Amino acid sequence: MWPDDPNWQMNRLFLLTVALTLCAMKLIALLLPATHEANQRQLFWLLRSPTSLKRLRPIVTIRQELFRTTLLCSALILSLWAFARLVHGTHIRGVALSYCAMPVLLLATECFPAVMTVLWLPSGHRLPSLHHRPWLARSVADFWGNRWNLWFSDWSRYAFFQRLRHRPVIALVLAFTVSGLLHEWVINVPLYFFTGRALFGTMMVYFLFQAGGVFLERRFLRRHACLMVVFTWLVVFVPAPLVLNEGLLRTLLIWPEQDVVAQNRDGGGLHSRSLDKP
Repeated sequence: MWPDDPNWQMNRLFLLTVALTLCAMKLIALLLPATHEANQRQLFWLLRSPTSLKRLRPIVTIRQELFRTTLLCSALILSLWAFARLVHGTHIRGVALSYCAMPVLLLATECFPAVMTVLWLPSGHRLPSLHHRPWLARSVADFWGNRWNLWFSDWSRYAFFQRLRHRPVIALVLAFTVSGLLHEWVINVPLYFFTGRALFGTMMVYFLFQAGGVFLERRFLRRHACLMVVFTWLVVFVPAPLVLNEGLLRTLLIWPEQDVVAQNRDGGGLHSRSLDKP
């Protein structure tokens, strides 16, 4: 039954750790000295940084928001179905599994602010999108600063870059280090808790690699726009399986548990063989 399924267990613990992390980040933002005039509503908003409040937009019509949320959720369900068909039909494994899961991750993370906007309808504001066309990123810095997980980008600007504006290198390393630690906490720790699989360090390696990519492109590729785009894809997407590991795939409920059926004609019976078991 699904309550005992490791994927569902991972998903529930992931949501709990994310909720705790969001509360901690919200508290840090509130305790830091304000860099601009404080707004009373920032205490009650889901957004972790007062910087994100600037990106709130008024809701035009409730029908439009409901349609948008329904469309995104439907696209997510369709992507989950397509991913399951692909996995069961081709038995893909390893890094290929991670790369194929990228559309699911994008849609799942876009659905979150859309659903929360519906729940926050009485406020009259649409929560800002989590991403902004990440496939159009022109550099590694552009991807992480302006394209992907903008809620964390807003928070890191407020917590690190505005405080360390005269030490941008330290702020950059600190932002990616904290991002790596948070991903270890919400994904690799629950994975170890439920399955015993220790993938600790993969998230940290990935995000520190991103920091190195920003330094390299600023040092050597500043005047080569086309090369910078290619470099972005190499830095951000090639090592993505370090993040889209078993823990995150289980959290997305798409890790194949028993997806190969070995048809052994031992007495005419069918025997299911799990790839997670010897």
